[in-house]
Amino acid sequence: MNSVTDRRMRFRNVLAGPVCVHPGSVFDPMSARIAEELGFEVGMYAGSTASLTVLGAPDLIVLTLSEFAEQARRICRAVKTLPVLVDADHGYGNALNAMRTCEEMEIPASPP
Repeated sequence: MNSVTDRRMRFRNVLAGPVCVHPGSVFDPMSARIAEELGFEVGMYAGSTASLTVLGAPDLIVLTLSEFAEQARRICRAVKTLPVLVDADHGYGNALNAMRTCEEMEIPASPP
């Protein structure tokens, strides 16, 4: 299995588990590596922390989908085993934009 598939399976196992898990808040590649090193089972990247990290501004939906998705990709590239839950709750517009947000956020598994 590749590392993306491994992380997906780890995340599914956490969700199916009998205990409530507190995710480590990650906002850039370094914080994701720290969360992984500290032993968090899951990292969480959210729009509010994205706005503060990328723009230094409050979460007023001024961060674009492209900026948000690119930061999520950098975070996911930085970790080896930590699954990262990405909260793109704004959807960035109407139903079609929400669909595009889901497509943009999906990280395809690499071929073996």
